[in-house]
Amino acid sequence: MNIFMHKNKRGVSIMVGYVLLISFVLVLGVVVFQWMQTYVPREDIECPDSVSVFIQDYQCSNSELNFTLRNNGKFSIGGYFIYVTNSPNQELATIDLSPNITLGGDSLSPTGIKSYGEDNSMRPNEEEIFSFNLTGNIYAVEILPIRFQEIENRKRLVSCTPSGIREELICG
Repeated sequence: MNIFMHKNKRGVSIMVGYVLLISFVLVLGVVVFQWMQTYVPREDIECPDSVSVFIQDYQCSNSELNFTLRNNGKFSIGGYFIYVTNSPNQELATIDLSPNITLGGDSLSPTGIKSYGEDNSMRPNEEEIFSFNLTGNIYAVEILPIRFQEIENRKRLVSCTPSGIREELICG
């Protein structure tokens, strides 16, 4: 009888060990799952519909580009990304002009132009004049508006890619 009790106690201790092991694995799995969820984006950060800009007027030479940008959308914008091409065969503008700004805003780091004033200071139907130094010929300019939006209590810079424009320029 004593031997039977000994085997029974051993079986109970093994069962308790398995229950503790399974409980530990489940708790660890929940913790790892919660931690991994922080790396998965919940939803895309997008600009609201009806963000729109266009180049109302421009003047350019080999050394300078001046243009009037008009916000013809329903929302204020905070600035824009500006890229140019230096070849008529180039479909995608890749030369960043933002470091060469001389009038109209501040250069953002690493790229982009922020309008003077508050975050989204360029209101609907407003116009602003911008000037840039150039180091050669340009054939086209691409402008992508940007907005500063508060998401989860943090201010984020959002590129309004669908609202971007491309304008072919006749310079010189």
